[in-house]
Amino acid sequence: MLAAGLTLVACGGSGSSASPAQNFGMSAGWVDTNGTEKTVVRSVSIRAGGEAYIVESDNPTTGYQWHFAVPPGVSQVSSEFSGPSPSASPLVGAGGTRTITFRVQQPGTYTVVGTYARPWESKQPAKTVRLHIYANPASWPAPGIVFTEKDSPGALGTDVGSTFVVDLIENPSTGYTWTMKLGPGLTLLHDQVVTPVQGSPAMAGVPGQHLWFIKVEKAGTTAVTGIYALPADAATKNAADFSLTVTAK
Repeated sequence: MLAAGLTLVACGGSGSSASPAQNFGMSAGWVDTNGTEKTVVRSVSIRAGGEAYIVESDNPTTGYQWHFAVPPGVSQVSSEFSGPSPSASPLVGAGGTRTITFRVQQPGTYTVVGTYARPWESKQPAKTVRLHIYANPASWPAPGIVFTEKDSPGALGTDVGSTFVVDLIENPSTGYTWTMKLGPGLTLLHDQVVTPVQGSPAMAGVPGQHLWFIKVEKAGTTAVTGIYALPADAATKNAADFSLTVTAK
């Protein structure tokens, strides 16, 4: 359900729709139980003081265990297994899921790295997970709706005074960045680049996020357009890589 005062008029050609902004609240996370991926990168936005979680496949009967390394400012508050008890079902194959929850007290960008491996083996982990957590200051208003690449081209009908977020994948290490243009009647409250690893240079091939918090100031029809390109090419590129028409009353 969309927040009051916000109506999704149209969405991208893929048939996807913009998502409510519950991931900017006090708790948000990912369910990531695809057993075929060896390396997974996920991002989540919460309010500072809130909790981020990730749900992964787990099978204690095989000897594999999840271990998460957390940076300063993040604490692991729980790790809960759901499924057959290893003692009750000792047969290999009686697996389940594990939910790991982290708390972030201060605003900022953090990366938690998890590995799934047998402690006595020296080979590469069976799976590696990177969870990028962006903690918004509690003083920032939660947006009513979030638009991603899947929602472009799209349209939004809303009220003057409402806020929304554009959340796009960005990897500055490749040289490509977003150039975002806001039409008349829209104000940029703030933007934030969520880098892959806190305190380290961005790694090529590991994307982050770029978020724009936008407020609707005036009635009428306007637009948000974005170009993803090398800086030298941005000025001459004609076709927008992201577009959103906003109609406010």
